[in-house]
Amino acid sequence: MVQEFPHVSVSLRQPAALDWLDHATESNSIMSAILAVIHPELYDAGRNTFKELRKHSEIEPQEILHRWTSVYSGISVICNRLTPAHRDVSARKQWYDMLVSVGRYRNCNLKLPGLGVSLEYGPGSVVGVLAAMLEHQVSHFEGERVCYVYFMRDVVHEWAGVTGRSWMSIDRYPVA
Repeated sequence: MVQEFPHVSVSLRQPAALDWLDHATESNSIMSAILAVIHPELYDAGRNTFKELRKHSEIEPQEILHRWTSVYSGISVICNRLTPAHRDVSARKQWYDMLVSVGRYRNCNLKLPGLGVSLEYGPGSVVGVLAAMLEHQVSHFEGERVCYVYFMRDVVHEWAGVTGRSWMSIDRYPVA
């Protein structure tokens, strides 16, 4: 059975999308760099997946793949929304999603109900979370808030033949 090539999102094919990609270059690179610190193998898996995607001219438009500066295969933008407790089931359990919260808002917490944890989640917060494993939610805030969710899709990695299956371990950081 021939496996179909992954598709570039229709929303990225809009004229304003290339401008957005150009303006998001630095932010996307910073989120990738944070992942390189908190889970180096996952960072490498994301980087290697995009190297593989860029080798295939059948995946169009290639211009978008060449402007994409994140090792994450997707970004969702959530504007002024509450998120009920949920897990993101489209990723592997050992993969970190990166949640970036910005805006002019206050009184916001990121809750991890299964752990009994509530984190202050103010403007400028960046949280790496095992989103497929840990239930998470934002049930209240006051003001204007945008959350950028950086994520990887298992099917894209599988198509590219890139594993990235291991868990992050403290053993990867040498103790001085």
